[in-house]
Amino acid sequence: MQVRVSTIGQCAALIVLFLGSISGSASARPSLEWLRYEQASLNEYTVERATGDSARHSIEPTWAPEPLRQSAKRVMLLIPIRSDIAYSTAVNTILQVFRQHGLPARFDVWFYDSDDAVAREALGWAYGEPVDLILSVGSKATAYLHEHHRGHHIPAVTSASKDPVASGQVDDPRAGSGSNIAYTSINVATDTLVAYLRRLVPGLSTIGVLYSRDNASAIQTQVKPLHDSASGLGLSVVDISVANDDAAADELDTAIPTGLEAMRRSDPDLRRSVLLVTGSTAVYERIGQVNRHAGRVPVVSMLPDVVRPGADSALLSIGVNLSSAVALAAVYAKDVLLGRAGPGTLPVGTVSPPDLSINFQVAERIGIAIPFAFFESATFVYDPSGRAVIEFGQRVGG
Repeated sequence: MQVRVSTIGQCAALIVLFLGSISGSASARPSLEWLRYEQASLNEYTVERATGDSARHSIEPTWAPEPLRQSAKRVMLLIPIRSDIAYSTAVNTILQVFRQHGLPARFDVWFYDSDDAVAREALGWAYGEPVDLILSVGSKATAYLHEHHRGHHIPAVTSASKDPVASGQVDDPRAGSGSNIAYTSINVATDTLVAYLRRLVPGLSTIGVLYSRDNASAIQTQVKPLHDSASGLGLSVVDISVANDDAAADELDTAIPTGLEAMRRSDPDLRRSVLLVTGSTAVYERIGQVNRHAGRVPVVSMLPDVVRPGADSALLSIGVNLSSAVALAAVYAKDVLLGRAGPGTLPVGTVSPPDLSINFQVAERIGIAIPFAFFESATFVYDPSGRAVIEFGQRVGG
């Protein structure tokens, strides 16, 4: 008897569903109900949510003529956790990049909700179909592929993920991985970050870096690289951290003044200093509190969303918008699928130059001049009244 491999994958899914239904201790099947598709995507693709599995959506490229659809590439997107805005943005960006480049692909979106059993099932399904390429969506999915998929013949590309070098996944960002996985990064290289900071604050000598000690990825990919490079860059780096996210508001009231006092040892008047806010939610969600303690010390964020209208905003962000980083990963995926590049030969993909966001209301309050070159290349700019004058790199308003 002959059995189609794809049927085996479907049977595996049914078995998992059955076992989950009879086990009182089994967790509920992950559900993708939270994933939102933009109208632009729905105009070009059909989304099949009723696949018989709440953890998977199937997406077909209706924009492509029928003959092209028959030969469309098969791509699996692997999502590790629910993130309504971030991962919906990532999925829609991938769909639109493939459409813009005229490459028809059938996408299967798998959500495993931090359940390794479902992640294993997703990989088994991908191998059984088989798919032509796997795209991770998020750092946790990238770590899973790095551990469990590296060396397989199906190529993979990572997206929406932190620096693979700092994460120990790639040794040399310029040489590529040498494996079946091409890596991309949402982080800005430390030397690039410091170069921008030095243009903002000439003679920069001291950086106070704010983070949560509960956020391992921020420490590994943002804080540690800064410490590792500090000596060679002639900088003093002072840690300003909170230990308990739930008590962050109280901890920051002590940690920031203590950190500023430590910064004064190398920069007594704090005129050659900045406070740098990492991607730790417990810190960046309290940007107003950070500003109150900072006084006239510039507060710079590594996350674009921390620059917003009004006074409760960082002065400047030097980072990468998620859509920009994911678009780069989608281009990597396209090149791999078309045979234009081997995944192991591609350098770690980073967005360059980074995305800048500027709040001139904060700049006026602390009395700092923003270099004109920053304004020219900024992605978002808010004027002294809080009005957006540049959005997504385009001038807005009259």
